[in-house]
Amino acid sequence: MRHQSYLRRLFQRGRTFTPLALLSVVLCSACATPVAEAPALALTGTPWVLVSLGGQPVDPDVQPATLVMETGTQRMYGHAGCNRMSGEYSRDNDSLAFSRLVTTKMACAKGMAQEQQFLQALAATQGHRVEAGRLVLLNDAGQPVATLMAEPSVG
Repeated sequence: MRHQSYLRRLFQRGRTFTPLALLSVVLCSACATPVAEAPALALTGTPWVLVSLGGQPVDPDVQPATLVMETGTQRMYGHAGCNRMSGEYSRDNDSLAFSRLVTTKMACAKGMAQEQQFLQALAATQGHRVEAGRLVLLNDAGQPVATLMAEPSVG
């Protein structure tokens, strides 16, 4: 009999304790600072660095190719690997195309083949996706032709 009354009192305390414990957990979690998500990278205004062409990594001994699409002007510029380049781009949702590409005409001992491949990839681009800090340029069949990585911010 004595055990029953002790168990009854313990059980009654438990009924009071459990809701209070749950309430305190809920209140504490409501006051917690939310974890900020990393902001999505903007396609325009972000400096992009070429990391692969046609699924193959670029030659690390060649000066890296870069691409910047200006916000609001539909102009693009960058470095093709040996030569400076500029041109125009058009974008609508997931579609992306480059046109009127021009380059300087310097010759380089290394990197000319990779530069030509990059310029051909830009000319073939019809779409894109941005994922995990990377810009993937897609041809008209939706296949990746080039992958660029967002250049790390300085400062």
